Parts: sequence; C-alpha cells; structure tokens
Amino acid sequence: MDTTRQLDNAPSVSAAAPPSAGRDVGFDAVREATVRAGLADPVEIRPPAGPGKAYVVAQVGRSWPVRADSMAVDPATGTVTDTLEFADYHLAAKLSTWGIDAHMGFLFGVWNQIVLTVLAVALICVIGWGYRMWWLRRPTRGEAKFGRPPARGTWRRVPGRVLARALVVVAVVGYYLPLFGLSLLGFLILDGLLELRRRKVPA
Repeated sequence: MDTTRQLDNAPSVSAAAPPSAGRDVGFDAVREATVRAGLADPVEIRPPAGPGKAYVVAQVGRSWPVRADSMAVDPATGTVTDTLEFADYHLAAKLSTWGIDAHMGFLFGVWNQIVLTVLAVALICVIGWGYRMWWLRRPTRGEAKFGRPPARGTWRRVPGRVLARALVVVAVVGYYLPLFGLSLLGFLILDGLLELRRRKVPA
C-alpha cells in the first residue's frame, strides 16, 4: 500500500477569514506566492475544488530530474498552506513516476524516444521472426531441412535450479506487467489443456 503523504488542500480558517469570506486572490497572486516559496516552472494551477478548498499548484516537469513538487494556497489570503515535495515520496511512488515517464518517452528527452523506437522495431522483428520460425517448422512440413519443433514438455528437462530462477523472474515481471503476466498464464493454461487432451486420445 502506498502511504505517501497527500497534499492538504483544505487550508485552516484563520481569525481574519470571516470578513473576507468569498474572496479570491486569483491565479496570478497564487503563482507569485508559490514562486516566492521556491516552486519553479513548469507548473499546473488547479482552482479550488469547492468551498473551503485551496488552489493546488503542481509542478509538471517530467524530464530528468523530475519536478513533481506541489503546494496548496489559501484563495482568501494567497498564502501557501501546505507543501508536498517529490523527495518525500516513498521509493515505490518514485519508481512508478519514473517508470511511467520513461515509458512515455519524457524522462530523458529525445534519447528516451529513440530507445523506445528501437525497442518497438525490435519487438516487431521478434514477432515476425517467431511466426516465420513456426512456418518453417510447422507440423505439416514434415522433417524438412529445418527439423521439427521441440516436443511438448521439453521444458521439464531443464535443470531444477535453472527453472526455479526463471520462474521467479517471470513471476516478478508478470506481477509488475499484468498484461504480460495474464497472457503468459493464458498460454500455459491452454498448453496444459492441449497436453491433457493429447494424453486422453488413444495412440
């Protein structure tokens, strides 16, 4: 569970608040207050979500180093009432932020985008080569010069210590990449059902 502290956007009511009920200092004054408090650009300013709520000024810099600090500003007085710094995030929250930004090509700028493009092209090639490999070694082709594919269950002959480590890695990756994990689980279930069916069919 992520226990990272959330920004408090409900400023406490001061003794001077009642006479200025309904007053709003505006976006410019709110931004000036956060600049004086050290919140650098680029930022996004969100107006109060309702009565008794504060302006929220959040940094939206997604390149390295990530700028993700935020501040709450009292709309009546224009004073900063709370600050949440990215440095105070838990490691899991930081990793999540960095991972999303890197995955979207923001974290390291154009180099990040070049790496993602190369990975995408490589993935397309691997998929294409996989289908080509199956086509050349498909069961209806016979022995041919490419040979037959490995028999079902060949993985059971992999040494236990190697297989155990591989399963741990796959489980961890599947947990953090659910789409990969679910598709792999579906493949294993289908493969197991086909194996059961083959065993039930008399030779």
